[in-house]
Amino acid sequence: MSPDKEKQLFEKYPKIFSDLKYTECGDGWYDIIDALCAVIQNEADNVIYRLPEEEKEAAQPLAAQVKEKFGGLRFYIYGGNEEIWGAIRMAEAMSHKICEDCGVPGHKQPGGWIRTLCDPCQEKRLTRKLNTDELLDKIRAT
Repeated sequence: MSPDKEKQLFEKYPKIFSDLKYTECGDGWYDIIDALCAVIQNEADNVIYRLPEEEKEAAQPLAAQVKEKFGGLRFYIYGGNEEIWGAIRMAEAMSHKICEDCGVPGHKQPGGWIRTLCDPCQEKRLTRKLNTDELLDKIRAT
């Protein structure tokens, strides 16, 4: 994720991201992650509100890792409950239909690393790969 988008998430949800240094996915999933974090923090606040003071800090779910894997979002947390884990599963399922790069509807794309992309973003990806391969061939030839 771009530094700007990542910063927005980290500032909007400081309790969730207090221990995480970076994310490993594209900007296209920003809205999914933002909505997921809103659900997580709302549920956590409702649970924490009812706890004794000494247990409140330990009850806050913390993001352990946010990344792309096999074309889908993976959102790993410490803590949480069934409602939070259900929301995570839903967000992860949604990511398989949303372009990781730009956020429009997408689908699994072939070609090495499995990615969920729209067709224009896939074209950009293939063009970059082709340009990189041509450059490497020129370097090897010299």
